[in-house]
Amino acid sequence: MHIPELLKTLGGQDVNTVEEWETFRRGEILDLYQNYVYGTRDIERPEDLHFVLKSESEAYGMRVKELDAAFGDYSFPFRVYYPMGKGKKYPAFVYVMHENLENHFKVLDDGNMYTEELVSSLPLKDITDRGFAIAVMPTRDIYREWTTHSNFEVGVFTAYKDPKPRQKNSWATISAWAWGVSRIVDYFETDDEIDMTHIASTGHSRSGKTALWAGATDTRIQLVAPNNSGCGGAAIFRGKKGEHIKNISVTDWFCDKFRDYSEREEFLPVDQHMVLSLVAPRYLYVTDSILDEWADPDAELLACKLASPAYELYGLHGLVMDDEAPVLNKVYQNGHIAFHVKEGDHSQLKFDWDNLMDYFEDIIEGNI
Repeated sequence: MHIPELLKTLGGQDVNTVEEWETFRRGEILDLYQNYVYGTRDIERPEDLHFVLKSESEAYGMRVKELDAAFGDYSFPFRVYYPMGKGKKYPAFVYVMHENLENHFKVLDDGNMYTEELVSSLPLKDITDRGFAIAVMPTRDIYREWTTHSNFEVGVFTAYKDPKPRQKNSWATISAWAWGVSRIVDYFETDDEIDMTHIASTGHSRSGKTALWAGATDTRIQLVAPNNSGCGGAAIFRGKKGEHIKNISVTDWFCDKFRDYSEREEFLPVDQHMVLSLVAPRYLYVTDSILDEWADPDAELLACKLASPAYELYGLHGLVMDDEAPVLNKVYQNGHIAFHVKEGDHSQLKFDWDNLMDYFEDIIEGNI
């Protein structure tokens, strides 16, 4: 099994320095992902982007703002939850909430959210109690789920003037949602309660793929935390168990060019250690579940190991593991790439959130 070499350019040159990485190889990898996997966007930050505060309230010991990100005739909503105290700058998460989660989450008596059907949690109150703000971004108004068969004729794809005819490398759903994450980071820059030096993106499953691509493309995001993101997320394509390109290509998450590799993954000019490497020298935390063979924690672990040389160029540790194989429920957080595999199946639970917040606090305090 041949996996593309991270530190060798398309022209065959070895990359040995940060300058060579930042001048040549990183941009080369980014271009490959835009053209072969996630697609090339027609827009980034619109000139007339602005934010509309619709309401402010208090609930469950949190402050909540309901906002719209808007340009032209288009807008999408998001919510920001803050601790009760004012006069501080809070480190902040952006949480990507795809429609299936949005449709099933219920608010518990303590202000946290949980879905029994999807066995996942969004512990808003726990997060704000620990001194973080968190923006929740529903994906629905950016672009609908693939099962609605919207054919890129709704949401942000039709919101700008003179949209280009779609090409095989045109941006698709994951890239559109990641575009939304960056617009929320734009909002954070206008909010004097947000600490812009400490921003994290996270999400579960396809939202984890989104959080990863957002972090790969937006260097303002300090910590990138894809949970159970699997195929097209943090898992190596070649040789993985469970889901493959041929399975995931029934969706519209990736550009049309990606489908050409459905039965020929070995010909794809990238593999997912390379998208992880785009986060360097910032922080990455890949989390998974032992029974989630569809995502394949072994393939995600391999990607983390293969991405580590990008961090080593900066004199940093990537993944640091003192075990030959990951121990169930043990966290590996001593490097700029953190990793854990928890018990259970496809989910994002309190265990994931508690350890993610621990890691974020260590970053903020300068311990890593």
